[in-house]
This record gives sequence, structure tokens and C-alpha cells, in this order.
Amino acid sequence: MIITHFGLTCFRIQNSGVAILIDPFDKKTGLDLPRMQNDVILKTQDLPDKFASEKSFTIASPGEYEIKDIFVSGMPSAGDQDNGVIYLIQTEGITLAHLGLTKNTKFTEAQKEMLEGVDILMIPVGGGESLTPKQAAEVVNELEPRVVIPMYYHLPKLKIKLESIDTFKKEVGAKSEKVDKFKINKKDLPQDETKLVIIEPS
Repeated sequence: MIITHFGLTCFRIQNSGVAILIDPFDKKTGLDLPRMQNDVILKTQDLPDKFASEKSFTIASPGEYEIKDIFVSGMPSAGDQDNGVIYLIQTEGITLAHLGLTKNTKFTEAQKEMLEGVDILMIPVGGGESLTPKQAAEVVNELEPRVVIPMYYHLPKLKIKLESIDTFKKEVGAKSEKVDKFKINKKDLPQDETKLVIIEPS
């Protein structure tokens, strides 16, 4: 599996047969998103239908979906200020969770059950419309994923004011590595500790 980050909450997940794009954004953000063909588009918020085509299947609401050998479960964020969707993606024996733009630090029992044992957690860490670095660290400590991939933090060209990734790194205190793209197999997942992986936005 290969995970690419484009900034904000936007990622592309590729396995041997399927490409999933999560939360494509608009140029108004100050960032550019390269054109690409994707099999599935996941939207955690009411975002523009960028990159949607007849060949791509768009998911923008809670429910359970199966695309080839990928299983996607969506559940409402259910925070006081949230109207978004949390997605759980299962592929190649790995479970990924994308929390979207949430400010919610207290999960419902159903959400806890859904997120229990997650391998890779994509979590907003820059404040603004999402979790602050401290809140994000609290969520990481509660969920105890094997890998944490932060999102929604300050980038040089970004027009949205967010906190720096360094603030979150200090709060979470886990070992970190910086990569251009994150390549991972189930056998390579950390076993005894949580690893922080910062994917440099493409």
C-alpha cells in the first residue's frame, strides 16, 4: 500500500488494484492538487466534486461499501460542531481510519467500537476547524493506533491559518519519521509502539 498526502485532509491510498482519493480540495486553499484518475473518492465534508468522473465511485455519507477488495465504513463524526463523516478503510489486512475535520474528542460507544484496534490513524492536528495539537495527542493516546499520520496543519502556501506540525510532535512525543510517500505492508506495522509518520505533501 502507498499513501500520499496533498495537504489539509487530502490523501491518496493505492493498493495493487484500486486508488482512493480522500477529500480533494479547491485552489482557493492556496494549494494545488495534481490531476489524477481515481477509482474511489471519499468525502468527509461537503467538498467540491473535484476529480469525480464516470470512472470514480464517490462516497460522501455514512454506510458500508465494498469496492473490489476494499471495505469502507462511514460513521457520522457526531461532535457538537461536526456534520462530517469518519471513515474506516480495510485493505491488504490493514485498517485505516480517517477522522476528517473533527473537533470531537469524546467518542460514542459505536465510534469506539469502530475505531478499536485501528492500525493507521489519519488525524487533524492544526486547530482551526479541527482538533488542537493537544486534543489530537489525547485522541492518539486513547485509540493507541500503530501508526499516526497527522493532517490539517500549517503549510507555506496554505491560506488557512493552522498550527505547525512541530507543536503536535511535541505533544504526542512518539518517534517520528518524515517521508515523501508512505509505503506499508501488514508485516511492517509497528508491534509495540505508536509510530508518527509525517508525509510531506506532494
